[in-house]
Amino acid sequence: MRHATKAQIKWAPWYEVDAPRLALEKKAMSTRFPQFTLRMLEDRNLAWFGKLESNNNNQYEIAVVYPPDFPTSPPAVYPVTPSIEVRDGRGNRLKHQYPDGHLCLYYPSDRTFQANTTAATVVAVSAAWFFAYEYWLQSDKKHWPGPEAD
Repeated sequence: MRHATKAQIKWAPWYEVDAPRLALEKKAMSTRFPQFTLRMLEDRNLAWFGKLESNNNNQYEIAVVYPPDFPTSPPAVYPVTPSIEVRDGRGNRLKHQYPDGHLCLYYPSDRTFQANTTAATVVAVSAAWFFAYEYWLQSDKKHWPGPEAD
């Protein structure tokens, strides 16, 4: 019996393997965030694009990008417009953002994101992130509401 080589193995994206999950994601987003549209990126990952409005009437366009191993890993949320970089006063490190710019929504070790969490929940958590961001700006960048890692 011959074994397949890595070059011969082709992995299907999660949304082709799990059509019911894709249907669940679409339903959750259309119900809670109908202003978002689903697009396929050049790398064949799926992403939702849409705008959130803050309590201060500011608009934030975001991209919610599904990882290849979804739902094992959560979607990443990237601010599209306006461009946002949250830097702390200690060493100019990114604060509540990863080096590639996506928002830090969960402590990786607290298991807040579960495999049954939908993109709609991730968008709702993103809205809370923008609330905290605006609060931080209003405090002259001195206080981020809520718990923080280090």
